[in-house]
Amino acid sequence: MQNFIQISFQQARSFYLVLILSVLVGLSACENPGSVGGDLTDPTSEVVQDTLIINGLTSVDATSYSGEQNFFSAGSFEDPLFGNMGATGYLKPNLPASSDTMKADGEMLLQIMYNLGQVSGDTVGTQRFDLYQINQYWRDRVLKVDDELTLGQKLGEFSVGSEDSLMINLSDIAPQWVDEYRTYAEDSKDDTTGSVDSTYKYEAHGLALVAQNSTKILPLYRDSTRFVIQHPEADTFDVSLNRWGYSLSRGSGSTFPQGSIPLHSTYESVLNFKELGIDRLDVQVSGLSRAILVLSENAEALEQSLSGEPSTTKRAKEQVAYLHLANPGGLPENIDPGAPLNSPTRLQGVYSAESETFRFDVTSLVENIIRNGFPEDREFFVTLPNNGVIKSTLIMTDDGQVPDGLKPKIIITSLKNIKN
Repeated sequence: MQNFIQISFQQARSFYLVLILSVLVGLSACENPGSVGGDLTDPTSEVVQDTLIINGLTSVDATSYSGEQNFFSAGSFEDPLFGNMGATGYLKPNLPASSDTMKADGEMLLQIMYNLGQVSGDTVGTQRFDLYQINQYWRDRVLKVDDELTLGQKLGEFSVGSEDSLMINLSDIAPQWVDEYRTYAEDSKDDTTGSVDSTYKYEAHGLALVAQNSTKILPLYRDSTRFVIQHPEADTFDVSLNRWGYSLSRGSGSTFPQGSIPLHSTYESVLNFKELGIDRLDVQVSGLSRAILVLSENAEALEQSLSGEPSTTKRAKEQVAYLHLANPGGLPENIDPGAPLNSPTRLQGVYSAESETFRFDVTSLVENIIRNGFPEDREFFVTLPNNGVIKSTLIMTDDGQVPDGLKPKIIITSLKNIKN
């Protein structure tokens, strides 16, 4: 009992000691406006939000690469806003692996798989294709969107409906081409010098998927689209793609609403402006809280342009965009996907369906400009991801016909000293 009373007394004494110290610390903090957090309630400062319109937003042609991407496109779509688009897909198979043998009774099939959610056109309509032999040497790594390859004879045709995959029997529609491939495959089994591989590389050029009608454009998966060798009794095996890409022809004469400019994932039209305009503000790095670049879509024009089409007609929609600070003399290479993401010169913006805007957090970029000044020979460019899926949108400019709320702008939140 005595021990219990002694412990309780010690606990009570400790409690009152902590309470007294807490009161003293509180009084000290009230008397010292320079304590932690004091700046947030400093009556000589206030949080200010400035909105600056981006002047001179325009577009430039930086037509980019279309080969060796995650997707490659094929098909055609008469877009009522962006004009007629025709994409020809190119692909070439590898030779079979050393452990696989294509026998005389083996059939060759082409398996096509595409992203149904990123189709442009009537998603349930039927797109017909002609299958052609390519008649020239090409490298997918340097293939550009407007590079049309020379084609040879027509080998066959096929159609794609509402399904997201299709198996085409090439032995049925293009038997001569399959026999030529079989010869390369057989000869490569006994080749120890690499001469067959070299001959195949430079003399066999693959196939082209050419649209017959204009219903939709398919974004084909490069890893799931493949060739299949099928035997009646032996094993079936896959052959991956050796090369893949596409070319795009776009009809001329498209007109856009005043104050709107197109933005294409193919870089045929990328956004361009010279500066953010932060030199118009008195902002210090120590007071900068946040800086957001906002680009508004012309959602009304995009929606109304499809009002006369079947309800199943869609456009491929992008959820991100990229802001680049780059030398205008080095396009498109210095704004292509190889540039590091989220570096001071390449930032990712996210699309907001609620506000129908692309928003970029450019705080670090603005801080760098305030500290070091604007770099020479650099301009801003905005792109959609160039991944082989053909996508387009309309962005509002600073034109006088555009309401201020929809013009391109940068919103800067900062803490400013208001002491006289």
